[in-house]
Amino acid sequence: MSDPSHRARATRSAHTADPAGEPAPSRRRSLGRTIGLSVFGFVAAVTVVALIAAGVVLWRVQRSFPQLDGGIDVAGLEQEVTVYRDELGIPTVVAENTHDLFAAQGYVHAQDRFWEMDFRRHVTSGRLSELFGASQLGTDRFLRTLGWHGIAEAEFDALDDRTRGYYEAYAEGVNAYLADHDGSAVSLEYGVLALQNSEYEIEPWTPVDSIAWLKAMAWDLRTNIEDETARALLAQSRTPEEIAELYPDYPFDANPVIVPTLTEVGDDASVAPIEQN
Repeated sequence: MSDPSHRARATRSAHTADPAGEPAPSRRRSLGRTIGLSVFGFVAAVTVVALIAAGVVLWRVQRSFPQLDGGIDVAGLEQEVTVYRDELGIPTVVAENTHDLFAAQGYVHAQDRFWEMDFRRHVTSGRLSELFGASQLGTDRFLRTLGWHGIAEAEFDALDDRTRGYYEAYAEGVNAYLADHDGSAVSLEYGVLALQNSEYEIEPWTPVDSIAWLKAMAWDLRTNIEDETARALLAQSRTPEEIAELYPDYPFDANPVIVPTLTEVGDDASVAPIEQN
């Protein structure tokens, strides 16, 4: 009589044998599951890394955005200032005196666009190579030949005390913002710049930086120089009426300016009232 246990073992062995030499179904399932788990783990890891990277990029971008609500303690302000922003983010500054008005304007400008301000002051002073390297040396030589920054320094020294105070208050506001922000917290572009120029440091803003950009604006707006020259030559041989017909005045009635009239600012440095037509 046969041993039942031996017969059972023989039967199980017969079921697991594969005459073709191929892996058993359970082994194939186990291998497929291993591959599937590996692929899932890889995709999950890539997804997590991508989400973290996206979060870091989003944080770096948004950390330089201006604060649109709440309150900020700004050094140097004499009284409370309110900044209103419309649905497009355009600010309107309301202050009790001109010092605070210009200081708040400088602070808001630095919030919104300091990279542009910094880039432009490097343009006006012929220092672009400090930002972007030797490739800008030729541009710097040309800009320094124009001498915008030197002219701005001379003009600042010639200003009356009240006007000089406006420029100084504006610079105070810009620097108040820079005191609490640095690098990519000021603007995303500084994070990008650090990839090729990690040693660059933001300098404080000066009144001369503001005046110097007016020189660059004048250069950009010189496109009508030919008309101005022709008008000056014609004025020697034509009557004022003929000149006015050739070069009519700006049509203020058809195209009014935003603020038609401003009264003179008083000696008390209060905000100039606006007269609306």
